[in-house]
Amino acid sequence: MPAKTLCCSMRTVSAKENSSLTSRPNKIIPRNRGEATAKILQTFKSIQRENHSSLDFHNEKHPETVRRAALEFAKIIMREDPTLVTKNTMEGIVTSATSHDSVLNVAHGEMITRFRGFFESDIKEGYRAAMEQAGIHKGNELLSAEYVGREMDKYVYGGDKPIFDAVFRKETYDAIAATFPEFDFSATISDADFERYFGTARLQEAGLEKYRTGIKVWQPHLKPDSSLATLAIATGDLRGDVASKNFETFRKSGNAEFRELNEGLRQTVREEIAAIPLEKKRKIAESMLRWIKAQVTFAMWQKVLFWESIHTNQAIGQSKKAEEIKRAFRDRYDPCFNANILKAKERYERLEKKYGEEGARRTECLAHLTEDDFQELLRELGFFL
Repeated sequence: MPAKTLCCSMRTVSAKENSSLTSRPNKIIPRNRGEATAKILQTFKSIQRENHSSLDFHNEKHPETVRRAALEFAKIIMREDPTLVTKNTMEGIVTSATSHDSVLNVAHGEMITRFRGFFESDIKEGYRAAMEQAGIHKGNELLSAEYVGREMDKYVYGGDKPIFDAVFRKETYDAIAATFPEFDFSATISDADFERYFGTARLQEAGLEKYRTGIKVWQPHLKPDSSLATLAIATGDLRGDVASKNFETFRKSGNAEFRELNEGLRQTVREEIAAIPLEKKRKIAESMLRWIKAQVTFAMWQKVLFWESIHTNQAIGQSKKAEEIKRAFRDRYDPCFNANILKAKERYERLEKKYGEEGARRTECLAHLTEDDFQELLRELGFFL
């Protein structure tokens, strides 16, 4: 069956929306690049609201969350070394964050399949076939970059010189490319990294050993020579919620991602929950428990990958204030990573006491799953019954 898609619509910015702007056919002349950046921000906010407001995770709130997290990250660097972060850096972060998920093509099904990718090599063979069946030939990250590129084309100085030059555009595209993720569902944190990042007395006492192996999500296009704007966007997109100062932010974002991915379940819960066969409810319950457990390992891996990205970034490493920057990051992020990891672990183990450890004990417990149990787990994942 051909894959259905969720596509974004195009919207043309009118000069009438801001009287300080003047225009010629298909061109807009702002006072400066800051004003153009602000207009692009508003354009993509409208796009998100119009096209993605029904989504649980990738709705209009997600780009704003990434923007705030990325700007906070960049400001920490700027406070320690003002030479590394400029106004251009901040404008690049705003432009990339607000547009990085403007195209969200998917194949619908019991679980959605996102047609992701920036480079041709990002698109695996199985995904390629589904995309072409749906008439889609480029991945979401590349399409999002092209979308914001068309918006940037509209803004010129009085003599038709582009407001957004080639360097700015490349950094914007690089930042969007860096949000493309890869997955390993059985990756083990090395002994060295486990000791380095989880070796404090408090974390050792927590018994994190059993969570060392599991889901690792990383960004293959985030490189040591990536710009600080790219590093900030990549950090905000993948690690912003898990490094939040409030565990509820991380918990709710994980719940929202589960609901968005499990489209069939979301639809069934809304329309005909009573019709789900008991055996299917047991399988769904098992998948929900696995997801909640996976949040612990996901968070642990994000702490490891965060520090790997900081220690290897060339711009930070070459700064005379490199150690001060790292100390500021340690003060801001490590307590949040640690607290959220421990709270995610507590959350899972609270449920594990009732539903047993994975394996025979879990199977036995789920054999006695009641309707109240099932609805309890749905509520745990944020389904509103």
